[in-house]
Amino acid sequence: MAKLKIFSFFSGSGFLDLGFETNGFDVEFVNEFHPAFMNAYKYSRAKMGLREPTYGYFNGDINVFLNERKKELFAWIADARKDGSLVGFIGGPPCPDFSVAGKQKGRDGDNGKLSLSYTNLIIQMKPDFFLFENVKGLYQTKKHREFYDAIKRRFRRAGYTLFDSIENALEYGVPQYRDRLFLIGFSTKVFGKKL
Repeated sequence: MAKLKIFSFFSGSGFLDLGFETNGFDVEFVNEFHPAFMNAYKYSRAKMGLREPTYGYFNGDINVFLNERKKELFAWIADARKDGSLVGFIGGPPCPDFSVAGKQKGRDGDNGKLSLSYTNLIIQMKPDFFLFENVKGLYQTKKHREFYDAIKRRFRRAGYTLFDSIENALEYGVPQYRDRLFLIGFSTKVFGKKL
């Protein structure tokens, strides 16, 4: 039966994934670099009685899927689509390099480079839809906005219709005043040119 299947990157402790999962999406793969977050993620899923991701967990650098493990990820995506399901990527690359409170290293910072890695991964793997989450500084700071606009141009050239918005967690019932940038892309091959 066709489903909406998620491949999660920069998963942290899994709160974004849980939001998708409680709304009908299936988490099929989880990638997180930091072992403590990955352990918390696995522990929480077990405690909540949630099933294991079909393609498992990967505790490591996302860049391996642009290089030595590229074919493996392609194969998982193809397998996930066999039943007619749609595959989406979700992730929030680490944001300190774009944060107003950070050191403003932007795209050249160690964390900033991961935003480009995630962009490249989406363009190479061509999920049917994606979510790219980050701090509002990526959108509102002039020097970072140039990088953000360049990322959006690349996504459009790769065949995605885009929507972006800054949302505050407080407006959705979370007891925290926290603005976040959400960029969502839908493949025009799958969803058509007019959404």
